[in-house]
Amino acid sequence: MVTFDDFAFEIGYNKQILDNYITFADTFYNTFYIAKKAKKKKRIIDSPSKELKAVQRWLLKNYFNEIPVSNSANGFIIGRGIKRNAKFHLKKEYLLTVDIKDFFTSISQKQVFLTLNKTFPDKDLALKLAKVCTFNRRLPQGAPTSPALSNLVFHEVDDKIINFCKTKSITYSRYADDLVFSSDSKPGLVEILPFLHSTLPNHGFKINNSKTKFFSGKGRMAVTGININEGKLTVSKEIKRLLRSQLYNIIIKEDKATNVNQALGYLSFIKDIEPDYHKKILEYIDALKVKRDNY
Repeated sequence: MVTFDDFAFEIGYNKQILDNYITFADTFYNTFYIAKKAKKKKRIIDSPSKELKAVQRWLLKNYFNEIPVSNSANGFIIGRGIKRNAKFHLKKEYLLTVDIKDFFTSISQKQVFLTLNKTFPDKDLALKLAKVCTFNRRLPQGAPTSPALSNLVFHEVDDKIINFCKTKSITYSRYADDLVFSSDSKPGLVEILPFLHSTLPNHGFKINNSKTKFFSGKGRMAVTGININEGKLTVSKEIKRLLRSQLYNIIIKEDKATNVNQALGYLSFIKDIEPDYHKKILEYIDALKVKRDNY
């Protein structure tokens, strides 16, 4: 059984220094705000200090990433991502997406402790690990350990949702706070919302009703930004048009105001999701370079 002494030895820190981080963890955070896509709304970021972040990153790499998570979870997990998340729902007739409000900060220090105590039977160690990874007794938006811990805490809820979905022939996946459900039966899918409204609050979570969306095969069906209408994964036409425009501005106009990093991000995204179209984009880039050089 791993104890606090074992943890201190493994990480190579003096126990007194670690105890200081644990006891006064809240004082090692810097809070700032970043703008959300929605107008006049800001996201609160509680970022740990360099020293505390180093401890958290060690925990993430050596402890938390080694703990199993639900097969339906796809966010912040090595080897998984939005592509795997979308694949769950290919060739389905109906789609329902649900967003959890304030996902990280809805998770309490007590929930983190109870979850870690299943893996670390030493209650003193489990409590100290929970304390060193929480801010104001909540999971902070900004700590490197928060994504992994959110998956571990939500594992129990994932299991309940999976068991309910099995009785209704519904497919379920989750990417962070985005819950996705698909089915070939509309009535079965409609039953999900009452179940979630009765289940999530028991675990401290609330649905962001304004982001709940229902799709049918008659219109665009997208999972975490990836289209699934054609029975295969494709990138939206909007992103493709935007990328072509950005590339034209960068190569032909040499417009320094164009976000190069964003364009590179779109290129990487397309290469992963739609490799055939990525080849066309590379050909488009070559054509633009020829056009530029012939000016």
